[in-house]
Amino acid sequence: MSIGLGLDTGGTYTDGVIYQFQNRQIMQKAKALTRKDDLKAGILEVLDQMSPDLLARAELVSLSTTLATNACVEGKGCRAKLVLIGFDRRIIERYGSETGLPEAAQILFIEGGHLQSGQAAREPDWSVLTKAVNTQDHQTEAYAVVELWGVRNPAFENKARDVIRGLSDKPVVCGHEITGELNSLKRAASALLNARLLPLISEFLDAIKHSLEERKIQAPIVIVRGDGSLMSESFARLKPVETLLCGPAASIAGGMNLTSQKDAVIVDMGGTTSDLALVRDGHPQLAVGGARVGAFQTGIYSVHIHTAGLGGDSMIRHSKNTVLTIGPRRAVPLSWAAWRWPAVIDRLQVIKSSEQQHTQPLAEILFLVKTPDLTYLSDEEKRLCEALADGPLDIAVLAARSKTSIYSLPADRLEKQGLLMRSALTPTDIMHIDGGYKPWSTKAALLAADIMAFQIGVSRRQLIRHVKDMIRESLYLHIIEMMLASEYSDLKPCFQPDDTFHKMARKSFSETASAEIGLKMDDFDLPRKPDDSLQFLTARPKLHVPLIGIGAPVHLYLPDVAAALETECIIPEHAEVANAVGAITSHIKVEETVLIKPVYSPGGITGYQAYAADSSQSFTSYDLALTWAKEEAYKQARLTAKRRGAKKISVEVETDRREAPYRIADLDDTEGNASDDSQSQDSQKDDAITKSSLIFLETIVRASASGPARES
Repeated sequence: MSIGLGLDTGGTYTDGVIYQFQNRQIMQKAKALTRKDDLKAGILEVLDQMSPDLLARAELVSLSTTLATNACVEGKGCRAKLVLIGFDRRIIERYGSETGLPEAAQILFIEGGHLQSGQAAREPDWSVLTKAVNTQDHQTEAYAVVELWGVRNPAFENKARDVIRGLSDKPVVCGHEITGELNSLKRAASALLNARLLPLISEFLDAIKHSLEERKIQAPIVIVRGDGSLMSESFARLKPVETLLCGPAASIAGGMNLTSQKDAVIVDMGGTTSDLALVRDGHPQLAVGGARVGAFQTGIYSVHIHTAGLGGDSMIRHSKNTVLTIGPRRAVPLSWAAWRWPAVIDRLQVIKSSEQQHTQPLAEILFLVKTPDLTYLSDEEKRLCEALADGPLDIAVLAARSKTSIYSLPADRLEKQGLLMRSALTPTDIMHIDGGYKPWSTKAALLAADIMAFQIGVSRRQLIRHVKDMIRESLYLHIIEMMLASEYSDLKPCFQPDDTFHKMARKSFSETASAEIGLKMDDFDLPRKPDDSLQFLTARPKLHVPLIGIGAPVHLYLPDVAAALETECIIPEHAEVANAVGAITSHIKVEETVLIKPVYSPGGITGYQAYAADSSQSFTSYDLALTWAKEEAYKQARLTAKRRGAKKISVEVETDRREAPYRIADLDDTEGNASDDSQSQDSQKDDAITKSSLIFLETIVRASASGPARES
């Protein structure tokens, strides 16, 4: 019996499953909170909920994580130096920021490089690079080297890497090693981001390895890539940028594996966000032009994800005019905070008993995540941290002890730096009250809901109903927006808050929810059509594929959204750990391409140039070029699949010859013969088209390699 272990380290929870491959059976599963200050703690907590005997028999450990994606969004990473060879500085100054590149002043520019054909145009001045490394190495943790035409000939990128390695022990990333993207700005962004992520992913993988060693688990480690395939641990350490969006990619794979659906919309409702993806014929839709995460537009293959800032731990707040908002800001559920610190319940009881009206949400708790370095804090921030040194405090008490106002607590910067965390009412707390999910303190959730309800002048029942309706409506609108972008892309710019499409969608959901689903939207909600009025026109979108829901809270909301869209809702068993399932059920898939381009002269084609990932060759014969291209694509695909950890590798090679027609003769009636009727002219023109010839543009040879990450 072959067994694997799937682990997913998300921004909120770490999930795990023990999976039996032959019967596709989930034998055990577990969840724990992710400790960003100590990843190993969450991993060990998951492992300790599982059978040691089964863990010891694991033949493979497969991972997914949102760490790289979150770091990219938050602008985190090591100090990396970008070296550009043959680039026009003015282009970088004008367009570099569009792909996430730093200011030109922070980049090292070196003249020289190759032509588009791959021929050397000018040898770079390596003394410029030597001087820069000698003077800046102490401020640099990694290097990224990209040449303008490095995808045609990587020789100068490799030479630059050798020069840096001769002067420094810091890691060096070359653009051609990361992506074959022709767009040089995307290639530069990908290489730079890869360099910045090197220590982050190494730290994550080290935490995994040490946790497995402590629990006597000896199995090879693989990790999900952003396109849903797998790569080995060693490969991931070299190319951490390929883990971008691997968390959502794993969730898609898990959703498909648990349901066996070929066409669907996947809705993954996690702790911080809800990720939506479209699957057609068993394959997820890929991002056009590469993954875009935060400020970075990369050339890395990834699934296309529509993300909404709505999750189980989205903060529920009220404004001074009692209007509720949910997310996108995240908070620790108060039910968890009270489970962690029982004294929190006492403070919530005091706040509830006081029946104090306030424009600020009073049931919010702040606590220290780690001891801050006071050297870099303002006086107000120091007082706040000192007040929290003995444990969490609600914002009213914290304001008093830190000698500041509840309106001006200096907590935002400390929260962004991960020094403080906030606990507040969240959908997870609502689940403790009305959703059957009760791992922590239901009493704290009840108190927090009562405090919020009193502040906005409604009952607890009305508050819970309204929160659920808001989440349902938000999911409904995001699904429609994603489908419009996919199938009616020209309408996407129109789908903005308060525009016509958006208003129609909200009205559609309000009417459908009240008429068909049976939701009672009469407490706060949108105006409804009077029951006795006659509606001549309805505009209700209908989805023709099922919604697949994964994530712990999704069962509370998605069935009603599916009903409003007149489609099926599938929430499979084990939906709450689908990411970990997706990780352990994915395979290794590799695609390598070789490009053949003709060399033209005034007399016609004089030869052919073939370009592979790390080499190029010239040929006088097309057949020789094609033979070399097929062999090189096959070899590279198989080699890359092996490096990523594939076993029992199979390779398929296909050829795409691209030609374009051109007309040999132009049969326009230059003499203006009035006796030729239009039918005769049309006939002559059609005949000219049939006599047109084809001009050879290029041939793309693709080799696809695949295989499991385990022997059996």
